[in-house]
Parts: sequence; C-alpha cells; structure tokens
Amino acid sequence: MRTKMRTWRKLSTLATVATLAGGLALTGTSAAVAKENAAQKNAPATAYAAENSGCNGWACVKIIGSGGRVDKIQAYTNFWAVLSFYGHFRIWGPGFAYNTPDKSNPYSLIHSKDIGRNYANGSKFCVEAYQKNSDGSYTRRGLPCVYTPIS
Repeated sequence: MRTKMRTWRKLSTLATVATLAGGLALTGTSAAVAKENAAQKNAPATAYAAENSGCNGWACVKIIGSGGRVDKIQAYTNFWAVLSFYGHFRIWGPGFAYNTPDKSNPYSLIHSKDIGRNYANGSKFCVEAYQKNSDGSYTRRGLPCVYTPIS
C-alpha cells in the first residue's frame, strides 16, 4: 500500500511540474504572438446563429436562427430517455407541418427541416415523437416546444 501511495505522489508531482513548465513555455511573448494577437483584436466580429432547444419524453427540438428568424428546425431522440425507437417525428410550427418517415430513430440521427422565415415573438415550434406499435397504431412519446425569439 505504501509503495502505491509513493508512486501516486511521484506521478502527481511529476504531472504538476510538467503542467507548470508547459504553462511557462507557452506564456512567452514573442513578436509573432504579439502580431497574431493584434490581428485578432482588429478582425471584424463574426455573426453566429443562435438556437433554442428543449426535450420532453423521447423527443427533442432545436430551432436555429437569430431573433425572430428561424433558419432551421431539428428533431432528434432524447438520449436521456431512450437510445432508439421505431416510428417517426412530426415537426410543426406556424404555417408548416412535416412528418418524417417511419424508421429506426437512434439518438445520433438528426432530422432537419429548412425554414428560412421570420416569425413574430412568441411563435411556437414543436416536435412530436411517435412510436409505431405492433398493431400499426402509434403512441406519442414526447412533445417538446420552443418559442421565438431565438437567443
């Protein structure tokens, strides 16, 4: 037991020293680093899309855009609830509704629908997950919704 503890202390000390040495080596200020930092400060700001997302039951929804503009809506399986299910998603919002085909929906599969429209604040976008039963009927397994504006 003492040998294991001594080995652990040595490794821990060695890791600390290596981290400090690496940090000291990386913090040196050369002309190249100063020039790169100056270029980054003067670069124009890049606009990135924002998103709103949420999950309920087996379904998750994400809208991507900015403010009231919705560029895309996505539906996917909630990893924390189920890894996969056979069935489809219903994706809907103001002025559109779309069903994905019945298929296996593992958590890694993302269904995406391009929207490209502006919406009023408070517009509602939802996804429903429907599991197909052995008799051909469906059971709704989740209904998450999100709203504009996107922030």
